[in-house]
Amino acid sequence: MPIKNVGIDLGTANVTVFVEGKGIVLHEKNAAAFDTRTHELLLVGDEAYALLDRAPDTLELCRPMQNGVISDFSVMQKILSLTIETVCGKSVFRPNVVITVPDSLTMLEKRTILKVAVQSGAGKVCLLDATIAAALGAGIGIDEPHGVMMIDIGAGTADVSLITMGTVAYSTALRTAGEAMDEAIQSYLRWERGFLVGLPTAERIKKILGCAVPRSEEVELLVNGKNAVTGAPESKTVTSTEICKALREPVTALTDGILAVLEQTPPELYTDVCSEGITLTGGGSLLHGLADAIEARLKIKARTVFDGEHCAAKGAGLALGSMRTLEDHGYLFRLKSIGQYETGR
Repeated sequence: MPIKNVGIDLGTANVTVFVEGKGIVLHEKNAAAFDTRTHELLLVGDEAYALLDRAPDTLELCRPMQNGVISDFSVMQKILSLTIETVCGKSVFRPNVVITVPDSLTMLEKRTILKVAVQSGAGKVCLLDATIAAALGAGIGIDEPHGVMMIDIGAGTADVSLITMGTVAYSTALRTAGEAMDEAIQSYLRWERGFLVGLPTAERIKKILGCAVPRSEEVELLVNGKNAVTGAPESKTVTSTEICKALREPVTALTDGILAVLEQTPPELYTDVCSEGITLTGGGSLLHGLADAIEARLKIKARTVFDGEHCAAKGAGLALGSMRTLEDHGYLFRLKSIGQYETGR
């Protein structure tokens, strides 16, 4: 039976795919590796990302998304084509696809992503705000005249949105997301410990030791890297207390961004947020104690959704069940059959 509906969370770090009736079927790194001599595509996903800082001169690693925006459209089209082919097979039936994007994208950027998706094998395509998709995936009702604050923390951006009646009333995209945290860990180890590590290692440290508030019990991790002065290979023990210090600046920037959105919020919607609290989704929301740090700073309760990393993809898939509702809310569509946009947002 041909697959008709597919939801894709197109993130800076990962591509996550939800298929109607099956759930999450794919969650891989958004990366591709090419042969530098022939420009042939050799690897995509996790296999390609594993070459980061390890690839020989004959291979070039490309990450086509930067800070939530497509920076290399030809590579992104290849990855999307392979993704759609992987989950749908080589069927003559083109699937309906909903792709999540940051609300901060310009209309030109949104139209370009639609074009890439159609050229990649999709039939009817719709772009959905990442925070709206995350709310749907988390099971939060958004159609009522009631304020809901969602924070979807990915690798490139943290999308902070206030949602009411199915639309984003106020939003901002913060650059202090997952990769900014990885870079903060790299910087701390370099300048405080004289120790160099790559981004994949910094990401691993964040997942194991990372915390926005001090842990009740300190955790340690033996890390391989090299001496910042001599360049010699070196192993050092890193503690969760150190990483908490390293992440202080990006966590503060994140809470400042949330506060800026709240300052623009009308009193009635602000009251709703104070009553219902703030919901965190995305891979970055898994940082230990992040909800506690936000709650302590803003004096508003915050919670992290279980399986938050997959919420946006789930929400995109669920939205496909009510395509007409999306059209009524003014979301942008494109059809392969007519090659033009149905409606604009």
